[in-house]
Amino acid sequence: MPALPKPQLMLTKTRTTGPDAGFPGARHIRSSRNDRPYHYMVHSPHFAYEEYAIHLGQYDRLSFYGETGAMPVKVHMYDCRANSPEYDRKLEVDVPTDGSCVLAIPPGYAHWFENLGCVTTRNDYSVLAPEDSSSPWNPLEDNATYSVTEMRSSRPEVIANTTELPSPAQFLISKAVSRSWQGGATEQGVLGTATIGDQEMRYFVDRALAQPDLPTSKLATVSAEVGSYQAIRDDSFGIGANVSSGLADTMVFPYTAEWPGYYSVHPNLTLRLSPLLYDSPEVELHLIDRRTDSPTFGAEEVLPFPSDPRTVVRIEPGVMMRARGGGFLHYRVEFDVHNARSGLPQLFVPVPEGGPLPSFDPPGDVLSDDVVRELAYR
Repeated sequence: MPALPKPQLMLTKTRTTGPDAGFPGARHIRSSRNDRPYHYMVHSPHFAYEEYAIHLGQYDRLSFYGETGAMPVKVHMYDCRANSPEYDRKLEVDVPTDGSCVLAIPPGYAHWFENLGCVTTRNDYSVLAPEDSSSPWNPLEDNATYSVTEMRSSRPEVIANTTELPSPAQFLISKAVSRSWQGGATEQGVLGTATIGDQEMRYFVDRALAQPDLPTSKLATVSAEVGSYQAIRDDSFGIGANVSSGLADTMVFPYTAEWPGYYSVHPNLTLRLSPLLYDSPEVELHLIDRRTDSPTFGAEEVLPFPSDPRTVVRIEPGVMMRARGGGFLHYRVEFDVHNARSGLPQLFVPVPEGGPLPSFDPPGDVLSDDVVRELAYR
């Protein structure tokens, strides 16, 4: 019988954007190889867990993000696997909130967190199936909870899943969850819809689902929308994917009050940007539409970047952009990759301030999810 996996603490990798970009010095924190699905949990200042959670099939890989100087997250773990030689062993570890580490927690380990207020968690998880195909285990209902008081007196015994599902199946499960959260959901799901005039509208009776204010862009190639999220307790949120590939990059940008000397353009990417912390600094985006088929070609604007993590700013190919603000902005970048009409797709073009403005033809069709994942794999 192969040895059962144990919790691990691993270092992440970081790549920093150069000076010739609209987001100079932005750090891309690589918490995974883009070979598994993810979600974020955005915690309010008053958020606190009161119980341990155990997953039978979900293999968590957690990284934590908070403001500079935030306390480490304290993680308490019990091995509850009945067939483990270390059953009932307790582990405690402090994990920094700068995204520098990933904590891997195998299925069957009970876990409880402290110091999560104002901290955002990214989970690059994988899904394991039981050996017995007749098992009633459901990947969408894989979260048993036990109170902290109960766990101090006795621990449950569970049999954890051991067979990792194929990657496409894992992303399919993630997509089902993200779609069920699209536009907002409670832990019991979206509450309802109503037809008003000729429009079908969602309605909410949960105060936690008061929808965020969306900035309005005058560019045809830029828009803001409510993304995929689930409202949980203490005014906090689970954040899901808004693109079908299920991929996203975690970024940390040290904004300054001055505009950068360069713009970034992504001729073959549609980007979706969203803030990641519960409270984000004020940031502005300077956007110039250089897409030749756009009705607003040549127009520009300064758009306030939203501070609500449920909000997503969609930027189509051919838009020049740069940012300024104060402090550190933690944000997520999701992307669709478009085929090029000739040659290879251009993913990034730097444009210096004050020079001639380039023009960009409309891109081709969006590449399939499996191709995007192959391109993003590292």
